[in-house]
Amino acid sequence: MRRCMYAAMLIVVASGALHGCKLVKHDAQASKNSRDAYASAGYDANAMVSSMWSTKIVPDVEKRATDYATLRAAIGADVDAAGRKYGYRGKDDGAPWNFPTTVHGTIVEVDTQSSQGTVGVDTDGDGKADVIVDIGPTVLGTTLRDTLDFVSFTSFRNQIEYAQFGTALNSYAATHVMKPLPRDALKGKQVTVTGAFSYDSSAEQPEVVPLAVALGDKP
Repeated sequence: MRRCMYAAMLIVVASGALHGCKLVKHDAQASKNSRDAYASAGYDANAMVSSMWSTKIVPDVEKRATDYATLRAAIGADVDAAGRKYGYRGKDDGAPWNFPTTVHGTIVEVDTQSSQGTVGVDTDGDGKADVIVDIGPTVLGTTLRDTLDFVSFTSFRNQIEYAQFGTALNSYAATHVMKPLPRDALKGKQVTVTGAFSYDSSAEQPEVVPLAVALGDKP
């Protein structure tokens, strides 16, 4: 009789435990589809970005980057036409256009007081900032991730890993591109920036997240 009661108790406990668990069906085919193109059981977003940065990420943006003066004129005429020709936004028509670009000019404004440091770049010689460029150490948003035309949500197993990839991109750019800049000696420098910005109709200037920055003295 005691054995029967003990067995019954085990059944009740087990059923209660199962009730609080989510059973996941393993699909062997999932490892073959596009969701696992970048993600894996040992997913490490920082390691992924590090391995791809110089061999795939930077070359991809450099190849598609358009001089900012050209973009500025095209966007002013018709942002969607400019986006189709020079930008990228995946399959979501409601998402902002992301534009790979190259910016040439003079640094006329420097903000290093905020953790989201920026410089203002004059591209047309009028002494006013036409473009804002992030210099960190904090980089927000998903511009870099959303500019890459070879990466999308379907490349990852879930939204969390996709978000981690975007954060890792920002972190790598902040550490390897922005941190080495001479923050106290930027104003007045000539600068060439390769990066990307997400179009925002409410912004006075586009905010470029850089993948490469080259400085020179003003002639």
